[in-house]
Order: sequence, then C-alpha cells, then structure tokens
Amino acid sequence: MSAAPRDSEGTYLLQGRALWLSFAAATTATLMVNLDGTVVNVALPVMQHEFALPVGTLQWVVTAYLLANVGVLPLTAQVADWFGRGRLFTLGLLGFTAGSVGSALAPSFAVLLAARVLQGLSGAIMQGNVMAIVALTFPQGQRGRVLGLIGAVVAAGNLAGPPLGGVLTALFGWRSVFWVNLPVGLWGVWASYRYLPHFARHLDLSPATFDWMGSLLFFATVTLIEFGLTELPAPAALPLLAFAAAGVAVFLLRERRALHPIVPLRLFAIPPFWRNIVAGLIYWVLLMAPAFLLPFYLENVLRQPMAVVGVSLAPQALVMILVSPIGGRIADRVGVVAPARAGLACFAIADLGFALWPGGPPLFAVWLLSGLVGLAAGLFNAANNTATLNSVTQQDTGLASGLMATQRNLGRIVGVAVAAMGLTVYWLIAAGTANPSHSSPAYPGLFLAAFRAVFLIMPALAVVAIVATKDPVGRGRARREAAAGRPA
Repeated sequence: MSAAPRDSEGTYLLQGRALWLSFAAATTATLMVNLDGTVVNVALPVMQHEFALPVGTLQWVVTAYLLANVGVLPLTAQVADWFGRGRLFTLGLLGFTAGSVGSALAPSFAVLLAARVLQGLSGAIMQGNVMAIVALTFPQGQRGRVLGLIGAVVAAGNLAGPPLGGVLTALFGWRSVFWVNLPVGLWGVWASYRYLPHFARHLDLSPATFDWMGSLLFFATVTLIEFGLTELPAPAALPLLAFAAAGVAVFLLRERRALHPIVPLRLFAIPPFWRNIVAGLIYWVLLMAPAFLLPFYLENVLRQPMAVVGVSLAPQALVMILVSPIGGRIADRVGVVAPARAGLACFAIADLGFALWPGGPPLFAVWLLSGLVGLAAGLFNAANNTATLNSVTQQDTGLASGLMATQRNLGRIVGVAVAAMGLTVYWLIAAGTANPSHSSPAYPGLFLAAFRAVFLIMPALAVVAIVATKDPVGRGRARREAAAGRPA
C-alpha cells in the first residue's frame, strides 16, 4: 500500500494507471462475492437432493451467510477508520477465501453453514469498504460512471457464476463451486496490498469507543426478524417478530445516545439519503427473489439439467454488464431519478411476466424476463448508489458506504425470506403442508402455483421504491451540510 496526496475534500489524488489499478483491486471483492452468490444459488437444487432437506431449511445456505454479513456490516466502517481501511479490506479477502475452502471441504450441512458464516463475516469487511474506497479515490463528478462500472463488475460475477456453477456442479458436484474463489481471492489479497493507497486512520477512534452494544442489538434484531419471517405463518413467528419490534426500539434509543453510533441517525434527517436507502433496500428484495426461486423452477418444473439451469440465469447478468455503465453515465448527465424509476418499472413488468405467463414461463421466456431484470438492475443500481453517496458530505462517505452495504444484504435476507415464506404460505393454503415432498408427482404443479403467487406481490414493492427515489441535488445540499453539524 502506497501513500497518496489528498485534495481539500479528502479525495486521494491517484492518477491514471494507479487509479484504475486501485479500482481493480477493490472490485476484486465485488466480483468474488457475486460470483460466489450465483454459483451457490445454482447448486442449491443439487444440495437439496444430497442433504434431503426442504427449501425452507436449505435457504440457510444463503441466509446464514447473509445474517453473519449484515450483522457486522454497520460496525465495519468504525473498525476500518481505526484499523486502516486497506489493511482491513485485505484481511476480509483472506477470510472469505478461507471460508470458501471450508465450504468446499465441509463434511456435513452444519459445517457447511459454519463455513458460510465465516464467508459472511469476511464479506462484510470487504463490502463495507468497497464503496468508500472508490468514493475516496474518485471525485464526485466521476462517481456515476465508476459506480456504473462497479455494477458491471457485479454483473460479470453474476454472468460467470450460473454457467460456471452449472457445469462444475454437473461434472464435479456442488463442492466444486466453492473452489472458484481460491484463485480470485489469492489474486485479490496480493493486488489490494500492492495497489490500494494507504488510507489515513482516525486516531480519535479506538476499540473502546466502538458501538459494540449497538452492533449486538442490530445483529440480534435482524436475526429475530429473519427467524420470524421464516416461521410465518406458524404461531411461533408472532413472539419472534414482537421481540424484533422491541429490539428495533431499543436499538434506536441506543444509537441516539452512543458517542460513535454504528447507524448515525443524523444521516436519516437528510431526506434524499433515507429515501434512496429505502428504495435500494427494496431493489435488493426485487433482485433476490428471482435469483433464489428460478433455479428451483428450472430444475423442478421445467426439468432442465444443471448445465442449462446455469446458462439460463446468465441473460440477467449479461444485460446488466451492458447497461450498468450506461446507467451510470445517464445518472451523471440527467440526474438519478429518471434511470432509477425506469429500472424499477422494468422490475414490475418482469415480475408480472413471471406471475402471469400462461402455464408458467417456458425456457425462452425465462431468458427474456431474466434479461429484463438485468436491464432493470443496470438502470437502477448505479443511479441509486450515486444518489445515496451524493446525499452526504465527504466525511460521512465511509459511514454511508457501510450503511449501503448493510442495506444491500438486509434486502437480500428479506428477499430470500419473502420468497421462501411465500412458497410456504401458499402450500399451507393449497396443500395443507408447509413442505410438500419434492419427490412427489404433484410437487412441480404446487411449486409453479406458489412461484407465481410470490411474483404477484413484487410489483407493489417496485411502486413503493419508485415513490421513494429522490434526487439529492438542490436544497438537499443545504440539509446535508446542516445535518453534518448536528449531534448524533
């Protein structure tokens, strides 16, 4: 890690090759996390058969990672400011690579979940820093374009994951999908150490000043929400969700009084910030539902082999690769509202297609609708990230980055939970059981009906996100500066 001068706003003055090598090092984590997620999703149906588990239990392969991730994400901004952003980022890469190896070698489902937890904790360290690293090395006027490129990196991981996961799973079994992270992770560790600038540490922070209690409350509350949503509609869900509501109240009270809160509530006094955070949260729910459900639909309803399942998830990522940089440039030129709302409208159309296609979408329709989801993501993501980061001052960039990463993975958790809960509720009503046997001849029909029911509720969420989206330009600037001077 090398030293680099900074301008009056705190942006590191990297130029040319050095600037883009630091970008490449930082986005290695983005590529690896998204490659891992799509590879794992493709392998879920095979894990279902090997472990003989229902979908509701199997979702913990995804959810264990996300819970560990989102539980520590808010604290990563403080730890990074104290420990050194670049050094912590490198440790995260090491931990994620080790968790990938542990997942590949796991002798049981319980050990697999433990390795996924390690991946989640390490992924939080990386994801909580990527946006901050980019924002601290690129000036504001270039953020839309650069964040669009990050969207393209996300899409590249999503594009490579499904076909790679399908082929690897078909040839070598589901364990092979985790070995993909080993070469990428080792390269990322070397590149981040070599090319990231030496980020200044905040000497007024120390482990004694970290908001440990706030972090613990946040993790406990998110866990209660997830377990509560998973248990619905069973009566056991009600006390869990009641405790979760109480946890939210206690957490907010704690954050109002904390000296260095993990969630600085003053930022939520800025309308463009909190509204775009809400829109981004919904975006991840909309993106995660098809990512979780489509592999099961393709395998259980359309009876496609794993290699075809993997390839069938690629159109979304391919379109996103092409559109994300364009979406970022549009956001820089005309503002964030138009591309963000256009993307959300595309989500609504795609969801209605999945829900209402007569007889269920055939293979070519899955490709078409998945491509429309990629268009939606490419238009929305860079615009929303730009709007959120530009809603705060430079000194709050790290905090905003951590909150955006928290938003992203909380949305993923809720997306998986809503999808799994939708299946369960429908099956209870239609078949009288929460977990019909996937070996039953009636299972494909039951799954298709529940699949369509889940997607019927998604357009309403897209409308809420359209209303929430807000441009930070104009009077919001004065509010940002005022909020920066307010006590937490």
